[in-house]
Amino acid sequence: MRRANWSWTTDDEAKLRELADKGLHLRAIALRLRRSESSIRKRAHELKVTVRRPPRGNFRADTLLREYRQSS
Repeated sequence: MRRANWSWTTDDEAKLRELADKGLHLRAIALRLRRSESSIRKRAHELKVTVRRPPRGNFRADTLLREYRQSS
């Protein structure tokens, strides 16, 4: 379930900074914060936080599912 049109709280921003500092990539952060990748990218840019791009290569649904489960 996505969080469409929900405002960013200071807790959300802190979590974004924390996850980016840990080296998580864009897709993993988006899953954990339950926001779109574009929302994460935009907010990170506004906060001047560097977020790694998702790894390139073949899309693997099992990897995406594992990342989602870790975020719960």
